[in-house]
Amino acid sequence: MSFDLGQEPLEEAARRAAALFVEIYGGLERRRVDPGVDRDEILERFRGTLSDDGVGLLEALGEFEERVLPASMGTAHPLYLGLVNSSPFPAAALADLLVSSLNNNGGAFHQSPAMTAAEHEVVRAFARLFRLDETCSGMLLPGGTYATLQALVLARAKHFPGWQAQGPQALRGRPRLYTSRAAHFSVERAAIAMGLGRDGVAASPSTGRGEIDVARLEHCVASDRRDGALPFAVVATVGTTGTGAIDPLLPLVELCEREKLWLHVDACYGGAAVLLDELRHRFDGVERAQSIAVDPHKWFFVPVTAALLLTRDAGLEQETFAAGDASYIPQVHGVDAFQRGIPTSRRSSGLTVWMALRAHGLSAVREAVRGNLSLMRLLERLLAAGGFTVLPGGELSIACARWERAGGNARETDRLQERIAKDVVQSGEAWFSTIVHDGRTWLRFNLVNLHTREHHIRRLAELVIATAKRLG
Repeated sequence: MSFDLGQEPLEEAARRAAALFVEIYGGLERRRVDPGVDRDEILERFRGTLSDDGVGLLEALGEFEERVLPASMGTAHPLYLGLVNSSPFPAAALADLLVSSLNNNGGAFHQSPAMTAAEHEVVRAFARLFRLDETCSGMLLPGGTYATLQALVLARAKHFPGWQAQGPQALRGRPRLYTSRAAHFSVERAAIAMGLGRDGVAASPSTGRGEIDVARLEHCVASDRRDGALPFAVVATVGTTGTGAIDPLLPLVELCEREKLWLHVDACYGGAAVLLDELRHRFDGVERAQSIAVDPHKWFFVPVTAALLLTRDAGLEQETFAAGDASYIPQVHGVDAFQRGIPTSRRSSGLTVWMALRAHGLSAVREAVRGNLSLMRLLERLLAAGGFTVLPGGELSIACARWERAGGNARETDRLQERIAKDVVQSGEAWFSTIVHDGRTWLRFNLVNLHTREHHIRRLAELVIATAKRLG
């Protein structure tokens, strides 16, 4: 029997879905942060649930409530301080429903006219934030890894045009790109995908919380040139995922301009700090970078995935990615997204970002970011007062701390941090992780949350301190 939309109980299903939507947002603190489910048990729970016959919309929604919701991570819980996963604005979550319902392909204007226009406005708004003029180009991509990959493919095309036609054999030397040891692993992954291999990435030493050492980077570039390598790009980071370090952009811009290197700025996590006057100086020089990546699905409180890549050379995009034989796609005025980026079909995530910012405004993001920073500095003070060693120099919403026993050796102390994190997570009250920084293990707390307040952070500090004293 063919599918008949008229036979579906759409209104009742929409009411049930709306009730679940309200329950998810309203019941954040009634559910555990970590669901505490057994991996084998949850896999078995879903085994055999798909077959020729469906159960209907209402039954499927009931199973969502019974099977899915209790076994899901409470990412929006006020005490989720783990990976860089944010609590989305309600408007953004609702927008995702509408984007899915319309299912317009964001790869071409004629397939998604209104959504393309909304994305263009998102690009203009973010370009202004990063001091770029409106001649810059940009597009939403499915995650920061894709944004980094696309930026570095553009950098390669710019520096090695022969590669486009002939591949690496056209070059007399090995392409080399540079980043810091604290940079995101997506840089290395991009190099692998581009055919450069892991050896195509030079990870320069870092200082402090993980800021790139510009003097040593400059030495590395010069040494590689003498050895016959072909330096072509540098990836700087505004907000390393591990410790929230910010690379010194202005010295990196000046180095890249002297050496004629493409500068890509990974601001996927820390980019929202550009909204704050008190941190805007940390972005000095960003407008001179060739490309900038920022993830609205991180600190702009949009659902995953929505990464934005801004580039200063729109012509290079088309030269690099223009499709060869695509005569089946109608041609209209302007250059469609599928002709200037890696994806062909694209989810219209630009509309999700637009609706979130249209409904709540950049001011709501700004105040949430400022509040997250304030709460992380409070957590650092509370943990220090409770006997923890706190990693100094925190500027963004990542705090790192370490419980150190008198007379304990370093390896045992590292294992103790893991035990503290595991014990707290198993309680279901909070979720955070650990990070290895400078050879030692630290507790890592990362706040990108709309719902966290001071009493939550004080409770977290009490819980962590009590756990450390009990275990240590």
